[in-house]
Amino acid sequence: EMHAQPRGLALLFLCLSQGWPGHRAQSSGSHCTIIVGKCRSHPYIVGSMDDSEEAYNTLHVDQEDNCLARARFYWDLCSNKPTDEPIDVRFNPTGRNASYPDPGEIKLANERSETYIPSYARRYYLPLAGDWLQTAGLSPTSSRFILPASVPLSEADDLRPASRGKCWTRVLMCHLVPHFSGTGDDVDKAYEKDGVGENETACLGRARFYWELCGSDIFQQAETTYLPSGARSVHPADEEVQNALLARARGVRGGGG
Repeated sequence: EMHAQPRGLALLFLCLSQGWPGHRAQSSGSHCTIIVGKCRSHPYIVGSMDDSEEAYNTLHVDQEDNCLARARFYWDLCSNKPTDEPIDVRFNPTGRNASYPDPGEIKLANERSETYIPSYARRYYLPLAGDWLQTAGLSPTSSRFILPASVPLSEADDLRPASRGKCWTRVLMCHLVPHFSGTGDDVDKAYEKDGVGENETACLGRARFYWELCGSDIFQQAETTYLPSGARSVHPADEEVQNALLARARGVRGGGG
């Protein structure tokens, strides 16, 4: 499962698993409207659209909190920079809106300073999925430091205390613990109990841990980097994702014919 870097094909599989870009046309029955003003990676999705059918079926975006959390997913998908305009989401039944990043943070990004960088990601935490975190052996208030999009991983350890910043895992969208989405340093318990800051093998094994924590979605790979050596692991392996996509294309669901 060792790779130099995640492959572009795997990202395509991930997008397909999220029901993207098969968005639905806006209608009177639309619940979750996505408003994209700029998308660096996929400029053709710019505009206002209903979320995908897959998102309604699997992520239940017809519920307010699930819908509003999608702003973060589309921001990550677009690979936008902190100075770009935010992604907006509107939950039509109540009229409630959410933006990611917060417009105030974009203003701060334009005035970026050394003291601003470490606090950037902490402002984006969504409500904790406490019960699910406890089933994984973590505190219900566990959180990860999420790396700002403007900071390369090679500089990530500069943003963390000396005893941290060694073991980073990237999960584009963590379905079950949304505030863990992104490229983040491991939790305190992993450093204190599992030694992920000193043990390369322990760190690289965290790819599977985060994949399972986030929902065990075959199309949602987790990539872990042990920064001191640059070693990386990906789970599930690209071959597993490719096989799952081929099975899906043949209309196979859950091993059935």
